[in-house]
Amino acid sequence: MRIRQHVNPLKSDFFGIPLTALELPTGQPVEVELGSAEAWFLMDRAVEVPHGHYVGVEIRRELAWAANDESARRGLGNVHCVFANMTVDLPRLFGPASVTRFHLNFPDPWFKKCQHKRRVMSRALVADLEALLAPGGEGHVATDIFDIALDAMAELETRFANAAGPWSFLRQSPFSARSRRELQCHDEGTRIWRMSYRR
Repeated sequence: MRIRQHVNPLKSDFFGIPLTALELPTGQPVEVELGSAEAWFLMDRAVEVPHGHYVGVEIRRELAWAANDESARRGLGNVHCVFANMTVDLPRLFGPASVTRFHLNFPDPWFKKCQHKRRVMSRALVADLEALLAPGGEGHVATDIFDIALDAMAELETRFANAAGPWSFLRQSPFSARSRRELQCHDEGTRIWRMSYRR
């Protein structure tokens, strides 16, 4: 089965996806990856920190289901991916102040100027993150596209504290977990721009 590389989140098919609020475990940190793809990053995190709960939000239904199958195969019962559109669905999935950490790893670049409106890092998304993060919660962004890094930073600086200092990037990832795209960038020697913010 061929899975599309990029999906337009503004397409009408992806509005009104049937969803119910997730039942999250109490007393455990909850980490959410937005655009989780194969969820390699989340599975690595689950091995690294087994007492956490890990949720992937993925707009490509087949990838979300395949990631759940792989998590089950590996015996990672604390990793779960949902088919949803992060641009509109986060408040339907998570309660206020319920998430410990959000990860946005290598969002789609949408290079053409006419496609920039499809980029997921927006003022509305950042407002959702602020409402859903617990006090002291964190947001982490990684991208190999400098323009996207600047766009993300411009939005995040207005609402969160930058762990590296105002308008600064991290020198390295605070996590050993890696997504498929990050591994590819490492193999190709591509620079990665990283940001870490705290509510």
